[in-house]
Amino acid sequence: MLVFRSPVFSSLRNFRAMSTESSQGMKRAASPSQSTLRSKLVDSQGFRVRQQDVDKHKLSEGDNTKTIHEEETEGANYVIEGRLRRVTPYYYTYLTYCKMRWIGRKLVDVFIDEFRDRSAEAYREAVDSGLVKVNSKPANLETVLKDSDLISHRSYRREPPVTSREVRIVFENDELLAIDKPSGIPVHPTGRYRYNTVTKIIEQELGKTVHPCNRLDRLTSGLMFLGKLSQGARNMMSQIRDRNVSKEYIARVKGEFPIERLTVDKPLTTIAPKLTLNVVDEENGKEAKTEFQRISYDPITGTSVVKCHPLTGRTHQIRVHLQYLGYPIANDPIYSSEFVWGENLGKNGEADLEKVKKNLDMIGKSKPATSWFHPEGDGEVLLDELCPITGLPLYSDPGPNDLDLWLHAYKYAADDGSWSYKTQYPEWALEPSRKFMELAIEQAEKCGETQTQFNVGCVLVYNGEIISTGHSRELPGNTHAEQCALEKYFAEHNGVKEVPEGTEIFTSMEPCSLRLSGNLPCVDRILETKGIKTCFVGVLEPNIFVKNNSSYQKLLDNGVEYIHIPGYEEQALEIAKRGHEKIGA
Repeated sequence: MLVFRSPVFSSLRNFRAMSTESSQGMKRAASPSQSTLRSKLVDSQGFRVRQQDVDKHKLSEGDNTKTIHEEETEGANYVIEGRLRRVTPYYYTYLTYCKMRWIGRKLVDVFIDEFRDRSAEAYREAVDSGLVKVNSKPANLETVLKDSDLISHRSYRREPPVTSREVRIVFENDELLAIDKPSGIPVHPTGRYRYNTVTKIIEQELGKTVHPCNRLDRLTSGLMFLGKLSQGARNMMSQIRDRNVSKEYIARVKGEFPIERLTVDKPLTTIAPKLTLNVVDEENGKEAKTEFQRISYDPITGTSVVKCHPLTGRTHQIRVHLQYLGYPIANDPIYSSEFVWGENLGKNGEADLEKVKKNLDMIGKSKPATSWFHPEGDGEVLLDELCPITGLPLYSDPGPNDLDLWLHAYKYAADDGSWSYKTQYPEWALEPSRKFMELAIEQAEKCGETQTQFNVGCVLVYNGEIISTGHSRELPGNTHAEQCALEKYFAEHNGVKEVPEGTEIFTSMEPCSLRLSGNLPCVDRILETKGIKTCFVGVLEPNIFVKNNSSYQKLLDNGVEYIHIPGYEEQALEIAKRGHEKIGA
């Protein structure tokens, strides 16, 4: 078990570095012009600072000698326990200014309608017991909100655990941070999560205050951009907002996804904001369009890996469009749960939506999350045990359906070609294919030794079945592994130079883009063969053979997906160069 103290210096440093205008704003009393004043508060990085965040450094609750900020940050510490990252319980005061839509409404009704992390009765009790204040004075059940009211709610907070997988940095400069976000962690403080969020983890552990440029759902993993300076964040956000960025996601879905490229152009709407439930809505929905292409299919698990290209950016767009097609993400606790949707899993939008909302509202309370791939109910639910301080029910630890979703933001690229970033391919997308890469390496072992050539193995796979294998020099002449596997298949099928549509090719080393002997390069041979849609490689070709191998870009430009399966580099290279050490001996 690892325990990390939360360094307060980072947020204090930025607080002290606020502009003079911010400091003056802290001294002003709430007034009708307060919202205008608050919009001008900025920190040393140029980011807007909310007035309530400034207030937390000045105000204290009750007889407490510490400010709200000090009480919170000194109490919240990270604890790593195996697969889970926990935050020790701490006192937290929620501060907010009255929103326009709240004016004239009872305070207690606003809490019940707008927030989901507690029951209606718990909110009534908090207000009735004086834990909720308006303008530093205890509220009651009859309190009606007015413009510019400052609302505070002090509570003892227990955050849900999240995954302990690390937040990996993909790229960093003075203005921007690109990361690979793990599944199961919210991007920024929201709902029951505050310190167990990406921005807080980066702030507390790396000492970097960052702001999201793009958003990923809590369960979605992958590429995220975080602004270190406001200008860098604005530049990235404007490119994404103006749809000048191409996005590529990877998903693993239920069933045998069609081989042909599919485009779903169905408008979406949110029918239950508190549940974040979205559906196709032909009449009232907002434009949403996604392109899909199958990468691989695994008949053992009955799942397909699919590349997803969203052309718009609606909430849950990829998840809902895949569900509508009848191929929901296999472990999606919302859109592939039979308990929520029934046996049809919402295909073609067919569902009793009122029943769906009712069932979904039970998840995490009386019912644990389930999914098609992981139907066991072993996740987070309310326990019969109460917190000794608040008297509120405690939760069990999250399970697989609460922490993982097979949806990954893999690659973002500017349409003008000025930049492109990608993450590692997610392991859950590679796992079904590893056995074929290992077989390709076994094929390479058959080559024996050579002083001037490379030893490579190749396997052709269609719908999870091996249809041909080959290794370097298996056929007469200076034949490469890919050539041998393909020629053997052609010979068994009347010499026709094509394989079943959707065939995957696995090579222990990436296909060559140049043959010094004058023979057809392997990458061209693959493209010449009809039907190959995905190329998996075990290791990149060493520069000692052919420098600047262009196979990767050439395959992608011609519609063949190119995927590196990591973990075999050392073994594949050792076999490939076996015998080279005897040159000149």
